[in-house]
Amino acid sequence: MRLLWWLPISVLALGLAGIGFRYGILRQGMSEGAVIAAYAERYLADHRAAELPGQARLSDCSARPSDGLWVWVVVRCQAPGAGVEFVYEVNWLGGLNRHSGPQPLAPARPKA
Repeated sequence: MRLLWWLPISVLALGLAGIGFRYGILRQGMSEGAVIAAYAERYLADHRAAELPGQARLSDCSARPSDGLWVWVVVRCQAPGAGVEFVYEVNWLGGLNRHSGPQPLAPARPKA
């Protein structure tokens, strides 16, 4: 009878171990350089979508480690002529925590 009391705890422990293993595998193949390159590519797309002046390049971006617990890398990008800075805060799994900068609200209207 006491075995049934421990069954929910053991199922929970196995589930958490599986989740931890999955996130460990995801994190294993990720490097800082790959994350910075991915968000620099996203910067190019965001700059193009916001229709800002200036020519956006991958070399406009720089990164630094974060002081926060949940943020791994902070990627900052700014085109020389635009005067607007894009900031991407990236978590430990490569996901975007917070984005600062101009955001296009809707796609551009079609020109007829």
